[in-house]
Amino acid sequence: MRYLILLLINFQTIAQDFSATTIPAELKEKAHAVIRNHDTEFYVRDIGEAVMKVNATITILDEKGKDHANIVIFYNKFTKVNNIEARIYDANGKQIKKLKKDDIESFSTSSGENSIEDSYAKVATLSHNLYPYTIDYSYQYTERNMMFYPTWRLITDRAEFTAIEKASFRVSMPKELDLRYKEQNMPAKVTIATEDSRNTYSWRINNLKAVERESNSPSFDETMPTVYTAPTDFKIDDYKGNVNSWNDIGKFYGALNADRDKLPAELTAKLKDLVKNEADMSSKTKKIYEYLQANTRYVSIQLGIGGWQSMKATDVASKGYGDCKALTNFTKAMLKELGIPSYMALVRAGEGKSEIQADFPSFQFNHVILCVPMPKDTLWLECTSQDNPFGYLGSFTGDRNVVLVTENGGKLIRTPTYKHSDNQLLRNATIEIKDNGEAVADIKTEYTGLQQEIYAQVANSLSSDDQKKWLYKNLSLPSVEIISFSLNEKKEKLPSVEEKLNLHLRNIANKSGTRLFITPNILNQHHKLPVANANRKTELELDGNYLDIDNISFKVPKGYTAEYLPEPIKIETKFGKYSAKVEMKDDMIIYNREVSMFKGRHSAAMYNEWVDFRKKIVKADKNQVVLVVKP
Repeated sequence: MRYLILLLINFQTIAQDFSATTIPAELKEKAHAVIRNHDTEFYVRDIGEAVMKVNATITILDEKGKDHANIVIFYNKFTKVNNIEARIYDANGKQIKKLKKDDIESFSTSSGENSIEDSYAKVATLSHNLYPYTIDYSYQYTERNMMFYPTWRLITDRAEFTAIEKASFRVSMPKELDLRYKEQNMPAKVTIATEDSRNTYSWRINNLKAVERESNSPSFDETMPTVYTAPTDFKIDDYKGNVNSWNDIGKFYGALNADRDKLPAELTAKLKDLVKNEADMSSKTKKIYEYLQANTRYVSIQLGIGGWQSMKATDVASKGYGDCKALTNFTKAMLKELGIPSYMALVRAGEGKSEIQADFPSFQFNHVILCVPMPKDTLWLECTSQDNPFGYLGSFTGDRNVVLVTENGGKLIRTPTYKHSDNQLLRNATIEIKDNGEAVADIKTEYTGLQQEIYAQVANSLSSDDQKKWLYKNLSLPSVEIISFSLNEKKEKLPSVEEKLNLHLRNIANKSGTRLFITPNILNQHHKLPVANANRKTELELDGNYLDIDNISFKVPKGYTAEYLPEPIKIETKFGKYSAKVEMKDDMIIYNREVSMFKGRHSAAMYNEWVDFRKKIVKADKNQVVLVVKP
């Protein structure tokens, strides 16, 4: 009986640990989920193998926190998932479900028909229909791709509105292997313990309150507590490497892809004939790039070490496809045959991707591009695109640090930055207003640099009918009929797209008695207003970097004259500039508007200044012209 009582007491104690009522009140503030406990251990057995162990208890407070109920474990040839266990507890800490083997699904993570991969994911969903509830799970896997050590950030993808009660991270290393690490925003420094033949590095977080991301703030990658780790010596397959610098990474990548740039003799002869009339390196390189685009296509290949080792150039030549590494290596090989040196560059690609940790050399990349030094300039080539203009990187790989793979190792450099004056919208429009408030508009707009990317994508990937549907969806006009349109792309180093529209507009002017009310800025208004915040905590990050120039002429109906014209306005700030003016000449209203926005980062104290700037723009964009019938 005494044993039974002790057993019941022990069970109740364990159950109480999973009860939502034991969560401190301050951790529930703004929270949709609370990480009660999260332990991660990375146990490095030797240079070529490690075991990752994760144990976690998370209380999901409401439906907005339900993403935490998904356990996703990625694996491939080098990763073996050994064990997954999980249980669900109700609000009082009573177990209501235990994860069964059949509840765990395996999926291919292949990205589609243009993909050859052996990457998979095990997924378990621990859902419950009553909130709050708690999930408790553990899993472990063996890792044999030791190029990569973990980055410990816990909740990057779900960081907003998530609190942390307790969390820990441990890396256990054999004494003969050195761990490299970088701490970011950690409340306490590492603790290092030595026992027998191993060193253990430990970090802890306690009572981290839930946060709400402030508008235009840096990503959680920068602001959350984070520990980056990396090896010094590692092994993958039969390849060994050492990482202490970017130079080392370049050496390893170069060795991994050595002697894979041979081309068939007949292709070499064809290439030399292709460029025989070209006088300089740049024009020869352009011919080769155009040959690449016309004769190859991109296929993601992630088989074994194929995520880092390229197909041979001879295979790309015969098959006509390859991934980013293979197509870049193939282009490099073709240029080499013409005596033009070039270098592969490792990059973290993607619009909006966070910068690599430039002061922490490690494998942080997901893409490869080609750098071609020229006597007066440097060319950068995106070798996976059949549509990309020659020499243009754009938002996908522009303005970021990359590692250039040279004969002597890796070198950290930066890809081209596109200034606000490179990313232009240049619009000229003539709008003839009828007496009933309807109008016919002829509009020509040239988009350049980053501003042309979406229009180039529409022009290249959509049919004419679908282009028209896209234009209807994206025209900021309440009632419009597209009579005709065209999108013409100019593929230059700084590319552009010319858009021509002929429109029938309804209700362009509001008539009231003898007056017509017209909003001159009908095509490019700023509407969204950020909310002022006197207690702003994070820096203000502005990624808009462009120049818009609108010149619009309105032909007004006969018999009308101007009763009211807005005063010219000019605003200059460190965030950008704005100017607008309206004048009437004979029967024409001439509207000129110019807006420059500057990319940059500012202190939290300047946030409300930026809000004020935006408010002034929104107000100015709504200004109206009042016309009245001549007496």
